[in-house]
Amino acid sequence: MPKKESPRKIIRQEMMWPTPYWHTMIWDFMTSKTRVTFNEDFTGWIQGEMEKNKSVKKSNRGGWQSELYKPEGEFEPLVKEIKECCSHLPLDIKEILVPQLWVNVNKRGDWNTIHQHGAYHLAGTYYVKVPKDSGHIVFRDPRPGAMSNPFMLNRFDKGEFKKINLIEGLLMIWPSYWDHFVEPSQTDEERISISFDILVTK
Repeated sequence: MPKKESPRKIIRQEMMWPTPYWHTMIWDFMTSKTRVTFNEDFTGWIQGEMEKNKSVKKSNRGGWQSELYKPEGEFEPLVKEIKECCSHLPLDIKEILVPQLWVNVNKRGDWNTIHQHGAYHLAGTYYVKVPKDSGHIVFRDPRPGAMSNPFMLNRFDKGEFKKINLIEGLLMIWPSYWDHFVEPSQTDEERISISFDILVTK
């Protein structure tokens, strides 16, 4: 009598609750003429703002952080690019609002504490100037239960924190509830970034 074969054991793996973030080089949305002057214009304008206004203290520890700006004036070109980028996200968005922006300037020893932008739908940062060793942005796993299970966390998600390598011209957008911080800068050169919040309607 022929021996019966054991039924095949099939184990399928699927992912649950994966969360995307988005990034692009903002140059891809600009004309060649705009690319040349975009960061230079921002850098010069920000230097003027730093001379006129004292830093506020929010997430920043050291460095200079601006008051909140409206999406007008110097920020109009950037807001235009942010909205253009958002229009390509697979989120079925009808209207994109950028209600506020602010500037962070960090030098040696300056950093930003862990925080989130939970009152909005999305958050993001545009990187105007990123010297070498000026500090990564670091995101923390937003699932509280995951922190209590390092066995699974380290095998599938590669740890609680994820660092992002930054370059000038990079635009990042992420879910507003993601905790994040900026590492201390290890250089005397200025690291300049512009952060913003996003509201959307469907």
